[in-house]
Amino acid sequence: MSTPDTSGTPDGATPEPTATPGPTPPATPGQGDASGWGTPTYGQPGYGPGPTPPQPRYGQYAPGHEPGQGPAPDQPAAPASPGAWGQPGSAPAPTQGGPGYGQPQYGQPGYGQPQHGQGAPGQYGQGQYGQQYGAPGYGPAPGFAGAPYAPPAAKPGIVPLRPLTLGEIFDGAFGAIRHNPRVMLGLSSLVVVVATVVGALLGWAFSGYFADFFFALPDESGLGGMENDFAMLYSSTLGTGLTTSLATPIVSGLLTVSIGQSVIGRKATTGEVWSQVGRRAWFLIGFSLLLGLAWGVAVGLVVLLVALGFAASTGLGVALVIIALPGLLALAVWVGTRTGLVPPALALEGQPFWATVKRSWLLTRGSFWRLFGIYLLAYVAMYVVVQIVVSPFSLVSTFLLAAGQAFLANALLALGIAVSTIVMTLFLGSVVALLYIDVRMRREGLDVELAAAASEQPRA
Repeated sequence: MSTPDTSGTPDGATPEPTATPGPTPPATPGQGDASGWGTPTYGQPGYGPGPTPPQPRYGQYAPGHEPGQGPAPDQPAAPASPGAWGQPGSAPAPTQGGPGYGQPQYGQPGYGQPQHGQGAPGQYGQGQYGQQYGAPGYGPAPGFAGAPYAPPAAKPGIVPLRPLTLGEIFDGAFGAIRHNPRVMLGLSSLVVVVATVVGALLGWAFSGYFADFFFALPDESGLGGMENDFAMLYSSTLGTGLTTSLATPIVSGLLTVSIGQSVIGRKATTGEVWSQVGRRAWFLIGFSLLLGLAWGVAVGLVVLLVALGFAASTGLGVALVIIALPGLLALAVWVGTRTGLVPPALALEGQPFWATVKRSWLLTRGSFWRLFGIYLLAYVAMYVVVQIVVSPFSLVSTFLLAAGQAFLANALLALGIAVSTIVMTLFLGSVVALLYIDVRMRREGLDVELAAAASEQPRA
């Protein structure tokens, strides 16, 4: 069956010299091209529908050389023309009877000019059918099924400006320390040490109340006249725990501000970081206290409910305990994960308190399991490290206390608490800050703003 000729040129006649041989240019976006890369000539899968074949001409679309169809028996083959997709002087296409369905197949050698997938020099495509669209003139090679080629993300600072992987978050946490150690280590450690000293002094001031409690214990308790030493130990531990818990959100704010600048390749000074965090310090401390108060109320309600259950019957009380403990754990995990990004948001965004809390809560929607998994992994890793670091301090302080050196034991224990707080807060705070940036890049396109900010930084 022959292909009808609609060009008005007699079969075998020479076309107008103004006719331009060669392939039809790709379709422009918006004309059947879903990917925006231009539609291939034959409409391959994944590239959108193919356009209508052009009018007959020398080369690929001469009569008899249209895809899947050979020349008519009563129609001579068009001569090869220089500048078409094939080589100059190629042999004329054969008549019907070739391999396949009786028509010339794509990629068969010697059929006029090379088709898609031929490896002849000077042709339009490369060695295989799927490689031609990455040739010069069509831009970079597309990905799978015609997806546009994605260039590597810019990395002006400690992490690339795109959604981060787990390894990039952990690597960025250590990279932030190397990038700005004066703030990450120096200023953060100073805040923790000051809080530890204040807590130890508070513990010493209130140690008399603890001493009264230990003296009230019966002689069979085995304290052996060391009531004052134990009172000092426990009061100091409680005081340092309280003050460091208040200092931890401030340290997290310092880390967040420093990391926010390190991401765009800028090293913030201690004065700049402290100036920004100092204005929001009460928000950070207030949120920590509010969260602790809410947790205390929840535990108190559960304890009251269990006590009422035991008052009614032992079985009911046991059942409530079995239900309440996992319930409290699940509640702590859920609230902690959903509010984990509030401290970095309070430190960076400069918005009102409740507006920031609400926005951070909505920001974590749909990312619970990913955030929880990263939090858990980071906490477990740092817990193991902290136990290794603190164990020598605890062991030596125990021996000093047994030897009657209560002051040295308390001082060494306070130093161990300070070191463990610095290690734990430094890494976990950095991970949380990077997660905040990561979530905003995923949901709000923050990477575009960061790239623009990085481009404005002076070159070193």
